[in-house]
Order: sequence, then structure tokens, then C-alpha cells
Amino acid sequence: MDDHDGTALQIVLPPDPRLLRVLRLVASGVASLADLDLAAVEEVRVAVDELGSTLIGASTGASVEISFELTHDNLCVEGRTPLEDGTTLVVDPLTDRILDVVATSHAWDSSNGMAHGRIDKATTSPS
Repeated sequence: MDDHDGTALQIVLPPDPRLLRVLRLVASGVASLADLDLAAVEEVRVAVDELGSTLIGASTGASVEISFELTHDNLCVEGRTPLEDGTTLVVDPLTDRILDVVATSHAWDSSNGMAHGRIDKATTSPS
């Protein structure tokens, strides 16, 4: 797909780990729209799995919102879910190490009672 500026998708899931399969399928589908090679599509799938797992684990039982935004040079995946009062998001160090390998960049935040994660994957090779 040559022109994917503005391709955006949002998914709202209950915090059920069984639904990570659905999230991985969506991630693979969106990544394939960017004409990424098979290895890069798999990296996106792994990254989104880590994002989803972390947010599902942090959820209070409320929904987990995941958004995908594809531009000509980047796939951005963001997720968020409410946290218990007075808590912060705890991210497994192994998750961060995995994301260091499979994502171009990633970030975590917990503020205003919300856990938030962001993953970026470049869809073009650096020149």
C-alpha cells in the first residue's frame, strides 16, 4: 500500500488475556499495510503483545484502549487503561528489553490515574 497517511484504528478490549490473540492479529494486519517485510511484521506483533499484556495486567477491570496510526514512515501504537487509585504502572524489565529490540522506540507513563504505553516502528529504512 503506497499511500497510508491517515490510516488509524482503535480497539477497545476487556482486560482478558485471551484477547491478546485478537490484538496480535490486528497488529499484523496493520503492519502488513505498511508493506513491512515478514520479520518486521513479526516484530510489530511481538511489540503489541507486550504492550497489551502490560496494560491488561495493570487494568482495574476497565477496558484497555489500543490505537494504531500508520503514516508513510511510522506505525504508532498507543494503549491506555485506568489504574487503581494511588498506583503507578509497573513494567517488567524483560518487556522493556524485548521492546528495545523489536520497536524503533517505546515509552511508558502513569499519570492522572491512567497507565499509558506507546510503541513506534519505522516503516521506512533510514537513509
